[in-house]
Amino acid sequence: MLNLKENQYDRQTLKDNIYALDLLELLKTQHIDVTFAVRYLLNKNYDIDDNYNITPQLVVEYQPHITLKSILYEAIQYQSDDDSVEDFESVSKR
Repeated sequence: MLNLKENQYDRQTLKDNIYALDLLELLKTQHIDVTFAVRYLLNKNYDIDDNYNITPQLVVEYQPHITLKSILYEAIQYQSDDDSVEDFESVSKR
């Protein structure tokens, strides 16, 4: 299990472990880019606990280098098959 409070992880490591992470904790502790925020933190497909509470405003609050405008732009440009992760069921069977 990754220790988000103690360590910084690269994008690939976060992506590979996305289903095992608390997304809000990830947002608060890791330095992420706008693409990661849109594809994983703001994407309901990766919130397996149904406690979806990450909003664009929260992203901007905890990641001040990201703007609402950049989130909107990235969301418009995002194609769901770009950089996607296997579904939870497939990952959980490993």
